[in-house]
Amino acid sequence: MSSLASKKASVPHKLRTAAEPRQNTLYNVRISHIEEVNPTVRLLHLAIPPRVQALEEQNQDDEEPDQSQPFTFSPGQWLDVHIPSISDAGGFSITSTPADAEALPSLQPTTESLAVEDEETGLPPVDPRGRAPYVELAVQKALSNPASAWLWKPKDEILGKELCIRVGGSFVWPPPSGINHEKVKNVVLIAGGVGINPLISILSHLNNNADETPASHHPFNIHFLYSTKLPSQETIASSESILDQILFLSRLRQIIRSQSQSHRLRISLGLFVTGLRDSSSSPLREQPSDLTIYARRINQDDLRAALTGPNGDIEPEEAVCYMCGPPAMTDEFVPRLRGLMGDGGERVFFEKWW
Repeated sequence: MSSLASKKASVPHKLRTAAEPRQNTLYNVRISHIEEVNPTVRLLHLAIPPRVQALEEQNQDDEEPDQSQPFTFSPGQWLDVHIPSISDAGGFSITSTPADAEALPSLQPTTESLAVEDEETGLPPVDPRGRAPYVELAVQKALSNPASAWLWKPKDEILGKELCIRVGGSFVWPPPSGINHEKVKNVVLIAGGVGINPLISILSHLNNNADETPASHHPFNIHFLYSTKLPSQETIASSESILDQILFLSRLRQIIRSQSQSHRLRISLGLFVTGLRDSSSSPLREQPSDLTIYARRINQDDLRAALTGPNGDIEPEEAVCYMCGPPAMTDEFVPRLRGLMGDGGERVFFEKWW
């Protein structure tokens, strides 16, 4: 990390995002599930009480609110995460969908229906007894970040602990009201490393609600470009095991497989693997059928191809682009994307995390 990035990384999340919109309500949640995807990223489920209690801001009047507000968010937003023992709130993108934050009633589905549901969402199997509403975070191990370090404590030390969260951010789906959603046919999602976090929420939401998309009456194309490094291969036996440790790649592939059967969305996935030491021992030897793997960075031609419509042209009024990645990548790609979009440059949305 450069010295400039190191300095920016030391700026507290709330100061970095001071200009971003935030909800007024704080919510009590409980850490209900912890799963380590690979040695550097773990998933956490924060259970939301069925009747969440809105907490008053310390700098507001002591007057009690008329009623607590339901927990809601838009795909792509993040959370202020307040940990009791840490003065500064951490900032983490939400990786689940708004539907996951709704209570799931007790059902008695068949084994077959459960399998379909699991394949459709790429999420853990549904418990027929129902489940509490939750919000999911993917937290990268960063001992220099107090909130991240706390959330990476041993599981038995933090499982069941209570936190406070607040929703914020303007990097959201659907696009702003100034864009005619009825004309959108081409959605381009570009992720760099853990920048996939808000984008997996957006794609999962589109997958769950494909029948309701405004463009459902005509081809609706989603091009996902994902640049990442492979996890440590020292103890991994097969190419598929290596791929399984790439953050959210399994979920992406499940969504693609489900859509290849339903044909509600046309999704293409390009995985750009950087930092390969020995490409002959990588998954490049056996290209999967549901994605294309490249041993290089995303380039200008990849951006152009993703934005190009079926007629061979880039139609700005039919496309939107969402990008989230490291600062250097974002600063390089956003001007290129806006240049390719021409008059539609305002249809390129981005978020970068230091």
